[in-house]
Amino acid sequence: MDLRRLVRNISSQWLALGAQLLISVLMTPFMVKRLGDDGYGIIALISGLVGYSGILYFGLGAAVVKFVAEHHAKENYDELNATCSTIFGVYLAFGALCFAFALALLGPLPWLFKIPAQHANDARIMLLMMGVGLLVQFPGSVYGGILMGLERFDVMNKYNFVLLILRSAAVFTVLLARPTVVLVGAVTMASLIAEQVFAYVYARRTLPRLQLSLARFERPRLKVLFTFSAQSFLFTLSEKLINYTDEFVISQARGPGAVTLYVIPLRLVDYARDALDKATLVLMPGVSATAARGDLQALQSLWRFGNKAIMCLVAPVALVFLMWGEHVLSLWLDPVRGHRGMPVLFWLALAFIAQVAGRGIARPIFEGLGELSTPARITVIEGVVNLLMSVVLVRLWGVEGVAFATFVPAAVTGLVVMPWFVCRRLETSYLKHLVNTFLRTLPPLAPCAGLLLAAERYGLHRRVLPMGATCLAVLVTYLFFAWWITFKAEDRRVIKARMGRG
Repeated sequence: MDLRRLVRNISSQWLALGAQLLISVLMTPFMVKRLGDDGYGIIALISGLVGYSGILYFGLGAAVVKFVAEHHAKENYDELNATCSTIFGVYLAFGALCFAFALALLGPLPWLFKIPAQHANDARIMLLMMGVGLLVQFPGSVYGGILMGLERFDVMNKYNFVLLILRSAAVFTVLLARPTVVLVGAVTMASLIAEQVFAYVYARRTLPRLQLSLARFERPRLKVLFTFSAQSFLFTLSEKLINYTDEFVISQARGPGAVTLYVIPLRLVDYARDALDKATLVLMPGVSATAARGDLQALQSLWRFGNKAIMCLVAPVALVFLMWGEHVLSLWLDPVRGHRGMPVLFWLALAFIAQVAGRGIARPIFEGLGELSTPARITVIEGVVNLLMSVVLVRLWGVEGVAFATFVPAAVTGLVVMPWFVCRRLETSYLKHLVNTFLRTLPPLAPCAGLLLAAERYGLHRRVLPMGATCLAVLVTYLFFAWWITFKAEDRRVIKARMGRG
């Protein structure tokens, strides 16, 4: 695996995500203030419904990446075009299905989610526009998958960055002029469509021999594609149950205003989760090639080193959430929301650690091996338990109960069940995994905790710039100590050699 290319792709992913994070941090309190809790909650609900449409990808997005990487490496462009054209046809049908579902949901939408009467029509119009966006997004996403299969994440991030700036400017303008859910929905729909146009242009430019056409649709090829994608679909379904049902459960029990109280802390965790998801997504093409060669030792090395590396990024972020979470929320929004949101953030931060430990590196490894069946079932069970616990606890404990319901199954599957299964499949020790992933990553947290306590004593948590500088200092401090404590001398030599410095 080319480490330089990997670093280039991951760094471009993170730069794009960093821009998105900065804009979101600035825009979220502005949107809450202009739209109110109900208005922002409705946007979160509709966005959640759109996110749930990802179930219909049936894992074929992973199939696009996997087979494009394989066929391009072999320069078999007839197979590449036939495979992608077949998936394009399937996604076109799924996009039409999403649009039809949006139409069917227009009537009962306010009743289902207890949307106030004054916001009912706005919610319906936004849902309709999202249906139009999905009609275009589904078939268009094939072109984005092609770019991923070619390992051109840097190209994707370039056009996504441009789109992010344009979308954010448009949302700011419409909220300043006329703060309505409908106008935000119109900007979002236009953004969904523009994203597919950009992907189409760049994919054709990057791979001139690309020729997608419904005439190349091959029904017999679907069997091969779905054999691989069905397992990935189960994984995706479970992640939707875990990450997208909470808003629906809360709204149905307590209304859209309560959704905002939950969604704001969730956004902070999602920013960190997105950064790690984008990094592990970059691994998929290279892991597919390694798995195809049957190189078990390379996969063991990836599992061992990857988990340690990813936890070195998770640990300082989670520490800031746990120690300074209320300060961050208070400074971001206001002290009332900061105080009420901290219990939610506490449980979600702990769940985040467990989820990353369990699935962060495991998914690209098993997608590369084409063996997602058992880990997918494990994650489905986690999602179902999460949903059932949320339905019960939201009525007994409110939104904090929903966050706790996310943590409990995540801790069991992420810290025990999933890593044990991965270690057995890769013929490596589970106990060594625990030592490598957790015990070796804990010591660098001590100086970071001291840094946060000292900064709080001097009041650096009360303003944005000092807080941001402190959080950056925590990350740098952690990585410095992790380099000498967490990573062994052999790890350091490998990193230096692959980076061309040793």
